[in-house]
Amino acid sequence: MLPVLTSLAVVGGSNSTPSLEIVRLSEGTPRPVIDGALGDLAWPHAARIDDLRQSEPAAGSAATERTIVRLLYDSDSFFLALECFDREPHLIRDTQMKRDANLDPDDRVEILLDTFCDRRNAFWFQIGPAGSLGDALVAKNGGSFNKQWNGIWYGEARITDAGWQAELEIPMATLNFDPNGSKWGFNLRRHIRRRGEEARWASPDPKVEFFWLSDAGTLEGFEGLRQGLGLDVTPFVGLSYERDRSDSDLFGDGGLDLFYKLSPSTKLALSLHTDFAETEVDERVVNLSRFPLFFPEKRDFFLEDSGVFHFGPSESFGSSSDVVPFFSRRIGIDSSGSEVPLLGAVKLTGQSDGLSFGALDAATEASGALDDQNLFVGRVSKNVLEHSDVGVVWTHGDPSGGGDANTVGVDANWRTNEFLGDDNLRVSTYWLRTDAADSDGADAYHLGASYPQDEMQLKASATVVEDAFDPKLGFVPRTGIKKYAGQGFWTPRMHSWIRQLEVGAAATLVEGTDNATESVALDVRPIGVELESGDEASLRLLHFRDVLDAPFGIQDDVTIPQGGYTYERGGVVLETSDKRPVDVAATYFVGEFFDGTSRDLELELTWRPSRFGTFGVGYERNDVSLPGGDFSVHVGRVRANWQFTPWIAWSNFVQYDNDSDELGLNSRLWWIFQPGNEFFLVLNQGWDADPDWRIAPRSTQVAFKVGYTLRF
Repeated sequence: MLPVLTSLAVVGGSNSTPSLEIVRLSEGTPRPVIDGALGDLAWPHAARIDDLRQSEPAAGSAATERTIVRLLYDSDSFFLALECFDREPHLIRDTQMKRDANLDPDDRVEILLDTFCDRRNAFWFQIGPAGSLGDALVAKNGGSFNKQWNGIWYGEARITDAGWQAELEIPMATLNFDPNGSKWGFNLRRHIRRRGEEARWASPDPKVEFFWLSDAGTLEGFEGLRQGLGLDVTPFVGLSYERDRSDSDLFGDGGLDLFYKLSPSTKLALSLHTDFAETEVDERVVNLSRFPLFFPEKRDFFLEDSGVFHFGPSESFGSSSDVVPFFSRRIGIDSSGSEVPLLGAVKLTGQSDGLSFGALDAATEASGALDDQNLFVGRVSKNVLEHSDVGVVWTHGDPSGGGDANTVGVDANWRTNEFLGDDNLRVSTYWLRTDAADSDGADAYHLGASYPQDEMQLKASATVVEDAFDPKLGFVPRTGIKKYAGQGFWTPRMHSWIRQLEVGAAATLVEGTDNATESVALDVRPIGVELESGDEASLRLLHFRDVLDAPFGIQDDVTIPQGGYTYERGGVVLETSDKRPVDVAATYFVGEFFDGTSRDLELELTWRPSRFGTFGVGYERNDVSLPGGDFSVHVGRVRANWQFTPWIAWSNFVQYDNDSDELGLNSRLWWIFQPGNEFFLVLNQGWDADPDWRIAPRSTQVAFKVGYTLRF
């Protein structure tokens, strides 16, 4: 017989943190078969959760539909079974099957496993009724969320006459944990999308974010867990064909990714002949500002465990791209966006006794006029007090070949959930210094605070970036500035067909180091509403002051003269709920622009006709009229994604802009023939397109890649 449940804390108040005695699978009892059927002999004897409480829309109330969660484990796996009852099963939202799909439009269940029970870090898993699986790494008590992590685990779901149900198996070899520890932090939430309902096991108070691990519940009673050798080896091979107007080439390549757990909490990752052929292309953006744009990292090797290297304020509490000491896109991508071949990279990450650490060393091949480079980043942070941390960062190397370069810095982040009783308060500060062969040493420093509540959000910060500050492995759009920013929003809940209002403003002042004003931005939101349906709308009034110390060439043949400019604009932002098969997002702004006018339109439409396909169209248009000339900018995007099974997906992304006059297609077939074993077939096609839509091929790239994971 299986052991019985020995203790279960009943969910109490709106901020409860329950505990549950986990059940171990008995010797001789067959392990659950992961097929979504829930017919296994083990499940009736598993630990059980069946009292989820709403956090939205009726905080603290019982969920409108019953959910039964069963939990088991043995030495090698953690098992979970879900029964999500629904009296209207025909209304269950199940539009996504693809691995790592955005499940916001769908019903779903998410779980958090804090395997060290440190209330700081966790693994996140989710499953939807169509079988889509997703996972992520959570760090800094919910302040860092890395969805690019892909663990090896198994899950199946199905819709029944009574609702929907699912089974999950998460191998212990996929997780990091203390083999001598008996407790894991745990939380779970269920979304019923058509009602905008979220129900949780622990801490259903809407003022408490689901990802705040300090407010999660606890699973107790783990023992005898095995992680194996902790070694994953993934060799891969690939073949690429490239052609442009003057040449073509066919070449093959191979490489190796290795992940080894040196200890339960320390992981070594090695990548040889690193290949990123399967990475999706960046979205086209026409930059009408004076400063460089920040494009997010998309390459899996650099995204995995990226939270360890995060510096400064946590991502959910005011982090920005004003100063980024380490920006991984500096490695293997040049200033034009072209790939620089990587010979390999090694990464060490881990945690021990409240200490989090990471080191990354990458070697790039010689490319064009650039010699081969060795680039390094190291990061250490220490947990202090209950929810706070202090840390240091160091980067070394210059990907542009400029010689010796270093960036060093110190940061501190203080957090409490007990300010003025039970309110949230965040305070952060950092100091950074750069020193390079081609520039003098210079500093950047920051102080900021945020007061994030359910019905009020306040933020204030001050950042100074000296003239010569130049993080060669980082990102900083403006130097020689003092930036002051603040915002305040009142967001009362209405408990009617209007769920929540938003009223407030955000302001930014940027001065030069001589205290002269360089720019001012004021964003006033007289009214914003979120309806119970999930639809949102807001009115925006904008005021700007920009001082140009030199002429600004906004387009090739249009220049804005040097001088000071004050201008106002107004606009509306609309977004319909994605619980419907079709959702639309639209923004429209009109008004003054420097010494002229502009009209700016953004539209995005998404259609989810079934779980087998998702289609989207996006369009941006800027009509600008200036004394120096008039121009219009158009950017169009089309996405067509087919999902044949949860393991086979075909994604297509077409985009065009009239600034480059280039039409591009990124088409990717992704087949997961077993978790950890993947096949990719990728086509990148570019065409030149003139205003009369005569197109001519510019470049073609076809690549396939297959990787197979061996786990020891």
